[in-house]
Amino acid sequence: MFLKQLQYLREIERHRSFSKAAAACGVSQPALSRAVRQLEDELGIVIIDRKKKVFGITDDGARVLKWAHDILRGVSELRNEVSVTKRAIAGIVRIGVIPTAVHIVPLLLDAAQERCGDFASEVHALPNGSIIEKLVSKELDIGIMYYDQCPQAKAFQVRTLYAEQQVLAASGAFELPEGDDIGWEAASRLPLALLTREMRCRQLVDVGFQTAGVEPMIRLETNSLELIHAQVMTGKVATILPISSFPLRVPPPGRLRLRRLPGFSPGAVGVVRLSEHAAPEFASDVWDSVMKTSLQDDLDLLCKPVTAPRRKR
Repeated sequence: MFLKQLQYLREIERHRSFSKAAAACGVSQPALSRAVRQLEDELGIVIIDRKKKVFGITDDGARVLKWAHDILRGVSELRNEVSVTKRAIAGIVRIGVIPTAVHIVPLLLDAAQERCGDFASEVHALPNGSIIEKLVSKELDIGIMYYDQCPQAKAFQVRTLYAEQQVLAASGAFELPEGDDIGWEAASRLPLALLTREMRCRQLVDVGFQTAGVEPMIRLETNSLELIHAQVMTGKVATILPISSFPLRVPPPGRLRLRRLPGFSPGAVGVVRLSEHAAPEFASDVWDSVMKTSLQDDLDLLCKPVTAPRRKR
């Protein structure tokens, strides 16, 4: 039995497809299928039911997969332990975060470093579903995601970090109303770059426009925040995004202006981990640190215009 065979099984379970699992593992489909058959022959059981039209894992296969997850997690923790020893650091923590919350991760890591000492981190920007999958398969220690997208089960521990504050953001190329707010009707008349419809914060934006009874003028839809930021700074489009999705500093001063959208239904972003899983001690220390960290003051400062110093006459 080889670790690669267990890794293949894990990807087959995740993708429910031999071809997609092979692509994820960087091998040919025949090579992956052959490796799984060799494992089945070695164990004397059938893991994948190939007779059904719908992809299926047998009961024996489900038990093997449970062991596969545990073995792969143990190997990962062993490698981390060796790496920690070599680098003389406190530990390694693996974090999955939704793209719109990436910029709050440095705040959490800074707070953890103050309490836990020098450490390493692996941070992956992932959609909600992938974060849950990788928590279950023990490939992640902590997830940062939409609270309402986490399964309501005893298997997970969840704590709300903050309620998203979504805003309309535009460069100085657009005339925006005075004050801190903008109405949905006024926002709908601006050319917008928005995230794609499968993303949770975009769904909340759609609800806002629908409730106001207006149709937005969408010029770009993408799952890339970097592309939206770049397009907004060209002055060709505006956008509606959570404040937490913007870089902590948006240069140069005055180029980006923000307006709140009244009546917006904010999404709650929370931190998640498996409750049934005995996490590595260091990952538990980081979790405890996150539990004691308040982000509200930092979020209130995100993307606020920086007043340029007055020139002395």
